[in-house]
Amino acid sequence: MTDPARSWRDALRHAFAVEPPGPATLTDAEAAVVGRIADEIVRRGMVAPALLALESFRPLNAIGANAMHALTPFASIVGDPAAFTTLAALLERRGSVEAICLVIEARSRAAGPSPESS
Repeated sequence: MTDPARSWRDALRHAFAVEPPGPATLTDAEAAVVGRIADEIVRRGMVAPALLALESFRPLNAIGANAMHALTPFASIVGDPAAFTTLAALLERRGSVEAICLVIEARSRAAGPSPESS
């Protein structure tokens, strides 16, 4: 039998805990969705604008994630609702924007210099 006072203290101790700083760790499903998005951004040559938008969006990522959850029924008409829900769940976590930016930058480096910049 668990001690109710102990479980209450444990719950209170972690009530205001936040995730450690730094990029979030992506699950396999999240990495697949972010990878597809990053590949499309790199293919279209939109790395700099995408990174600028993501960095600007960083303070509002939780609000944006909630908006995405609200728009999921409409997004399912146009695209993959599972990927949309996975991305929304990722954006709820601290460090998710940094993790997405790192994936985009890595895919951009792997693709090499764009033909427009030559």
